[in-house]
Amino acid sequence: MKLLMLVALLSSLTLVRSKAVFAHFMVGNTASYSTYDWEDDINKAQIAHIDAFALNIANNDSTIAAQLPTLFSTAGSKGFKLFFSFDYAGNGAWLQADVIALVNQYKMEAAYYFYNGQAFDTSCFFISS
Repeated sequence: MKLLMLVALLSSLTLVRSKAVFAHFMVGNTASYSTYDWEDDINKAQIAHIDAFALNIANNDSTIAAQLPTLFSTAGSKGFKLFFSFDYAGNGAWLQADVIALVNQYKMEAAYYFYNGQAFDTSCFFISS
């Protein structure tokens, strides 16, 4: 009986509900980033047990197009995940077609984060009080 109770107790200890941990990353601040900078930030995130960067991206920001290819390539090579957080406060609203096009362009990358089989993305909109 004691052995059965011990096995039951140990079994219950292995039932852990894991949750993903994300860090909000402002891509617009990375104009001067190199591959080394991305590697360094991703390494630090992995050490901190962060699962993915939520890439805050503003509409019509030239930094986005310049940095995303290097970022996705670097993250993919390190087994790190990324997803978009479309910022509607910086530079105004995103057009639906632009959101769909950007997600479709990157969702096949190894680094893109999926949840329940779907490409994951968020939006960011602040309402002043």
